[in-house]
Amino acid sequence: MRSAIDSWCPQMLNQRLIDGCPLFCEHRAMAADTSNINLPLPDLDFLKVFMPYELRLAQRRAMMGNKDPRSALSSTFVGLYLVRLRSVSGDWFPSSIEGGHQIGIHVTQLLREAMRDSDIPFKLSDEEHLVVLRDIDPQHAFVVAQRFLTLAGRSDLLRAAGLRTRVGYVIYPLSTQPNYPVEDWEQLVNLARTMSDRGDRTGPASGYGVLRGPQMETANIPETDLVPLAFQDSDSLVKAGLLQIQRIHLLQ
Repeated sequence: MRSAIDSWCPQMLNQRLIDGCPLFCEHRAMAADTSNINLPLPDLDFLKVFMPYELRLAQRRAMMGNKDPRSALSSTFVGLYLVRLRSVSGDWFPSSIEGGHQIGIHVTQLLREAMRDSDIPFKLSDEEHLVVLRDIDPQHAFVVAQRFLTLAGRSDLLRAAGLRTRVGYVIYPLSTQPNYPVEDWEQLVNLARTMSDRGDRTGPASGYGVLRGPQMETANIPETDLVPLAFQDSDSLVKAGLLQIQRIHLLQ
């Protein structure tokens, strides 16, 4: 039996999500104002509701394009960008009373400057932030991460605290068979976290992103098989052309 949500077309679902959620509308209206670092962020309860809807919308748009390329939408992809702060001298982050909360607010401000009006930031903790980028071009997905890393690299506060930024991101859908269970969206965030761990942990600010590869259309591997493989051996998938990894390094 199909639910009411299953009977919606992607355009209706997208509009219902935007127009039917006051928090989303309020946040989008405020997002362009970067002058006030105390603007409220959507909370994690909203994230738990928002992410399954957003991923399902991306899946349906992709499937529409697979069935009829003439109906393919340019705004099929959504980006999950995880920003992490890491100490230059090891696994250490200041507690709230040591300034950790102020650092978290500062990172939120930098993210507001780097992202677009339609992007949605979430604060997972003072040292981890998630930004959901809607309607993104996969081949230009690195731009927002590069912009943020540049801003963070100029931050006197992060430099004084001995913190460097690392960004990991996933551009979804990863497959031409986008069947990953949307209720398991946290695994995609974990994949972004895995991407952020690539490279030299003590090196300069960096970003790594994973997206669909040029051979995926031919291979047509279901995401339920692809995502676990991406955790196990993403480099082999890149060599086979099933995935791509974008790399961003900033000299400091």
